[in-house]
Amino acid sequence: MQPKQLKKFQLGDTVNGANRVLTYCCPTAPFGPPPDYVGPAMEETGAETLYVTSIDKPVANLGVAVESATAGSLVHPWFLGSPNEWDVQGYAGTPTNVNDLMFDAHVDIGAAGAGFPKVQRFYVSVDSGADAFTHRPLPGGYILRSWVNDVRPPKVTLLTKRVSSGRPTIVARVTDAGAGVDPLSLVIAYRGVLVGAALYDPVSGIAIFPLPQAAAAIPNGRTRAVVSASDYQETKNVNSVGDDILPNTAFKAVAITGVAGPALTWVAPAANVCLGKTAGLVVVANSSKSIRSVRFFVDDKQIDVDRKGTSDVFSGSWTTRLAEPGTHVLKALATDAAGRTLSATRSVRVCR
Repeated sequence: MQPKQLKKFQLGDTVNGANRVLTYCCPTAPFGPPPDYVGPAMEETGAETLYVTSIDKPVANLGVAVESATAGSLVHPWFLGSPNEWDVQGYAGTPTNVNDLMFDAHVDIGAAGAGFPKVQRFYVSVDSGADAFTHRPLPGGYILRSWVNDVRPPKVTLLTKRVSSGRPTIVARVTDAGAGVDPLSLVIAYRGVLVGAALYDPVSGIAIFPLPQAAAAIPNGRTRAVVSASDYQETKNVNSVGDDILPNTAFKAVAITGVAGPALTWVAPAANVCLGKTAGLVVVANSSKSIRSVRFFVDDKQIDVDRKGTSDVFSGSWTTRLAEPGTHVLKALATDAAGRTLSATRSVRVCR
């Protein structure tokens, strides 16, 4: 195949084109044995796209990750030393997590790379697999992200520092400029329990942790917690050099304050940013009683209301087309079943 130059981000799909390769090596079974222990270890039935990149000086690592893909698809990148499906660059070159120290070890995560690579040309074949039980092909579109020399962990910021006591939803912003955040690595630890993120948005970096009934409650007062996050490079760290065994993982110590009444936190948009033609408004609201509604205002004029919400997350929208350029004040007003209210404001800008 004629390879394409590997860029930081690229769009592609495994739907259109010919299927040239069904299996990659080596290793021969990166996803584990087939369900019946008889059939093939993999069925890469998609239409491949081949990318190429060159390393002209020593680096610590490089790789690619599928940042997003069509729902229901199973897109797999393979990191190769040559344009040959039998030249996979070891375990790190497969689309699985090969770091046994991580929560999602051995899971198909759609990231592949190499550690301490040679100075040479490398290739990435983006393919897609099939359902392990029905053998139905699962192709789709994708956004592929690439990185070189990612030696820094993600940045973690806790947004919901004040919450209603009980089992509220915790929200953090987690970003990574290199390999990108591995969503399955997002975990919050508090009072002897670990809770994984239920949702992560790679564009905004918002990670949402709804605390389940089986988890410990957040009491009134201050609760110490740790938010941990890894990037995709950590999933490729077969061997680590230095004193840090998880160099691409952040452990952020935070404090969460529980209160008896309602709590309200702005999530989006960020403060003082320039808004587009339509702005999505997102807050987290919780209370000892159920939240009945969250009303959204711009300069004290109501523009939207959310009476349902999902896991303490309430949203609205604002069409800025008729708004004057300059600074505007957004306000969210939450009302719980006991009639208690709480508001929070955020300044933003309309730029033209």
